[in-house]
Amino acid sequence: MKRPSPLLSVRSMASVSSTGGADRPPSASGPKAAPPDRLADPKGDAFGAFRRAVAVSPGYGAWLDASGVDPARITSIDDVPYLTKRDVFGSDLEQWVEGGGTAEAAELLTSSGQSGSFSVGVTSRAELLALQAATDTALRAAGAGEESSTLLLNCLPMGISVPTTLATVATPSVHLEMAQEIFERVGPSFARVVILSEPIFLKELAERLFAAHGASWTANETACIVGGEWVSESWRRYVSGLLGMPAPHEQGNTGIMISMGAAELGMNLLFENPGLRTIRSLLDESGQARELFRQDWGYTPTLFAFDPSRLYIEERQHDDGTSTLAFTPLTRRLLPLVRYDLGDLGEIVSPERVNEQLAALGSPARLPRPIIAFWGRQAAGITIGGRTVRPELIKQRLFSYSAEAAVLTGRFYLDTSPKPVLHVQLRPETVATPRLAADLGAFLGEATGATSRVKVHAHAEYPFHLAGDYQHKPTYHPVI
Repeated sequence: MKRPSPLLSVRSMASVSSTGGADRPPSASGPKAAPPDRLADPKGDAFGAFRRAVAVSPGYGAWLDASGVDPARITSIDDVPYLTKRDVFGSDLEQWVEGGGTAEAAELLTSSGQSGSFSVGVTSRAELLALQAATDTALRAAGAGEESSTLLLNCLPMGISVPTTLATVATPSVHLEMAQEIFERVGPSFARVVILSEPIFLKELAERLFAAHGASWTANETACIVGGEWVSESWRRYVSGLLGMPAPHEQGNTGIMISMGAAELGMNLLFENPGLRTIRSLLDESGQARELFRQDWGYTPTLFAFDPSRLYIEERQHDDGTSTLAFTPLTRRLLPLVRYDLGDLGEIVSPERVNEQLAALGSPARLPRPIIAFWGRQAAGITIGGRTVRPELIKQRLFSYSAEAAVLTGRFYLDTSPKPVLHVQLRPETVATPRLAADLGAFLGEATGATSRVKVHAHAEYPFHLAGDYQHKPTYHPVI
């Protein structure tokens, strides 16, 4: 999940009903979903976005010409070539922006650069207003409103702002002491607290709160939205326990939710709702996820909803049998992108497939609309002895046992030369559990089919990430 910035989860266009009923309508004060006839021709809407991009983006027109594509001869979105980050941001960005200039933007936001190059989000003033409306709608879904108080604790890195009219916003960013101080001292004064964070930072914050107060204490009603990278279900169960939250399938509108965005496409492209969180937890605990999806990487993918009036999403098939997700925004953007492939492994899952599996598991939950199964970055897998090992599988294992998770930060580095070595980082002032290296080594050996070992590093001695740095995302292996 890149990973760009998590943002508050807008009410899902693919929300889950325990009885199989239709979605509830969005709040009257927030943006309304498009009527059914507006969604009747998604390919036509995407083709219209292509025609607009050709008309307003000189850089896009030049790229099509250099690719040997005559836009006048294209009659369907299926015939439009896919775009990548390198195509757009490896050239003159100014030319890709509508009108040929970034000076008209209200806000510029860079990505983390984890893929080896930076992308830039170019946001107009109209888009900022839309983001504010979406944030307010999400906060209302979490119980916020004019009649009660909400503290929005923005712990996102890179100076990401979150506009809202419904909450008091505190922005400690990735300063642990500041975030803990605000949560402890000010949080109890509000009816609810919403924390925005990346997962490794939130885990450490939760560890500190647990050490200070135990799981029984909380700043009233607390919800967390995380993103920035792929999040395992084992991580959610562990951190929920630290914060005194119920099990993921019992959390309602509070608890921990996952969101995915990208600087250049916008925040909150894909998002969970409580129903999808329940389904993922059920699939993860039952081990039945492999029956549901075309791909099988040994772990349960994140299940995301999306707004079909905002995005047209496609699967881009690759020669190795995998598929990545390509996005075409349907709303007007200052930086128009068409069939833009972020390089994320994923698939579009029909509600019929999910509902059949839910029925087999005895669950009454049902999906009315397609969802996205998200596996992580396409380039993240490492081939060892003919087997592909993905960092997401290791993340799932690191948080599977509370005693081990309590002493680890969650950062790790898999070195494969000449034999697999997994480096893990201890939290400050902790020591490894007695069989930590042996048990992780056995897990890695089974995953790779090769003799493997584990190197446990003290927090300040971990060589692959600066101690105390939450501004940069972890590097999990030599190739990004």
